[in-house]
Parts: sequence; structure tokens; C-alpha cells
Amino acid sequence: MNTDTRFLHSLKEAMPSTRGVKYSTEDFAPPDRLDWLREVIGREYANVEITPPDAGVFNEMVIYAWEQLRLSVIRSDAITLQRLPREPDLISQDAYFAVIHLSGCYRLLQNGREVFLQPGDMTLYDATLPHHIVCPQPFSKLLISIPRPLLRERVAGIEHCTALHIPGRLGIGSVAAGFIRSCAHQAEQLQAGEFSLLSEHALDLLVLALATVRPSHFKLSKSRAMALHRVKAFIENNLSCPSLNPAAVSAGTGLSPRYISLLFKEEDNSLMRYVWQRRLESCRKELLNPIHAGHRICDIAFRWGFNDLSHFSRLFKQHFGCSPSDYREGHK
Repeated sequence: MNTDTRFLHSLKEAMPSTRGVKYSTEDFAPPDRLDWLREVIGREYANVEITPPDAGVFNEMVIYAWEQLRLSVIRSDAITLQRLPREPDLISQDAYFAVIHLSGCYRLLQNGREVFLQPGDMTLYDATLPHHIVCPQPFSKLLISIPRPLLRERVAGIEHCTALHIPGRLGIGSVAAGFIRSCAHQAEQLQAGEFSLLSEHALDLLVLALATVRPSHFKLSKSRAMALHRVKAFIENNLSCPSLNPAAVSAGTGLSPRYISLLFKEEDNSLMRYVWQRRLESCRKELLNPIHAGHRICDIAFRWGFNDLSHFSRLFKQHFGCSPSDYREGHK
């Protein structure tokens, strides 16, 4: 075994493996299970009213942190969940949930729409809005929690995409469902860094699948959506350039600075704020990646277009709540 091979082998051994957090009603006495389940679902997903079968309730959840997403593997007895109209209790609940149904029957009602899922099918719902889920027999599913801003910036009109049927047996729906099922199946066989890197691909596939079912009557300004996509793609390809500014983006996309500003204003954002957000997110990923464990923080910052370390540290702390060094240390 040569030096490079030994180094890579030792690095892989040092990388932490993926581990999910498991919750199960079987850890509690039968009389306590319903109250416990209501508390866990309310904390981890959304506050809902739960109607279990008369015979009792079995429910098991394994939750994996997946970069900005969360992947849950859920098995349960028959159950009915109803979200009532009220504000979410936690910022983590301001999310969309993508469902990949694995077994049993699944019925979702939201925004006046109703969808029935068979194994392999997918759908999406807004965790903050009233919804009704009915599973009349034992079932299993995967649930991907996606922060609202993350999905809204990728899918214009996402609010029109809830409770729609995405077939899991053909087309992009089959590709997306199959990829995410494979990720869930292999999660604990993968190193944490490997598993983390797959989340972006999963989100890309979900976005493509949602685009196939978005209602045709949705009045989206196609030209604006395409323009915004072009601007964001240019930014993504030039994040590492310190001179990336409104003039450079305008020249690179052929759009006027004023028009670009209006595009981001519709998202309650600004061009340069978006650039800083994307740079900070790229730095955050490298701080967590064991491959970059030996890289200095300043090198990572400069690699992603920052040219002032104090400015980078200040923005990072504002965005993530701690300094870059504390963030790296706290996630070892």
C-alpha cells in the first residue's frame, strides 16, 4: 500500500459514519404511547391531531440530518393526522415535506386538493398549512423536510405544487424516488461526508419531479423565471471570483442591473445578499468536509471569493450564530 493509498484509507476511517436518531413507541408502555407520539411529531415535524386505531399505536421514525434537509424513514400502524390552522411553533417547521410512499395506502388533503399514493409514488405538502393525512392500514414512507426558502428559490409557484400526484413508476418521478430510496437504504453504510453530499442531488431531482406536475394554468412569468435562473446559474459558476458584483452579473447575463434587482426583490432578497449567502454556504460545507480538515479557514474563505477575513468572520457569525472556527470545532 503506497503513501497516498494509506492516507486515503486512514482519512476514510477517521470520517464519522452516518447515524440516524431513532424514535419508537415500543420504548414506552402502551398507555403512554399516544401522548409521546403526539409530542415527538409536534416537535420534529408539525403540531397535529392524531387519531390512532382502537387497538393501539405503533410508530417508528429514524431521522437523518441531511445538509439543509432532513430525511426520515417512517413505519407505522394505521393512523390519521390533521394539522389545524395555526402558526408553526418552531422555525424548523417552516418547511415543505416531500413524501415517498413505500407500502400501504396514503391519502393527503391540502389546499382543496386530494391525492392518493401507491407504493413508489410521491407528493408534497406544506407543513405550516392545514392538511389531513389518512393511512387506513400499516404503512411505511420516506419524508424529506425542505426549508421553505430553499425550495421557494428553486421552484417558482411552489405553493401551487402541494397535494399533487407524482408517479413513481416512470419518468423523472421514478428516478427521483429511486435515488432517494437508495440513499435511505444505504444511509448508515455511508460516511457522513458522503451522505451529506448526496442531499443536493436529491433536491435537484425533487425539483425536476415537481416541475412535471406544476399546474399548467399557473400564471408564471416564464421570461422572469428563466431570467432569474440564468442569473443564479451565473452566480453559482462565478462564486469564487472576488470581483463578482452587480456590474459583472449584468455583463455576464446580458440583463440590466435594475431588472436583476427587481428579480431578487420579488424573492424578498437582493443580488449581493444572495451572493454572500451562497458563498457562506459553500464555506460552511467545506468547514464540515473532512477532506478540507487541514485547510486554514482563511484559505477556504478566499477560495470562495472573500477577500477580507474579518468581513467573512463577521458575516459567518451573523448567518450561523458562531465564528467559523467554533462552527468547525463544534461539528467534529
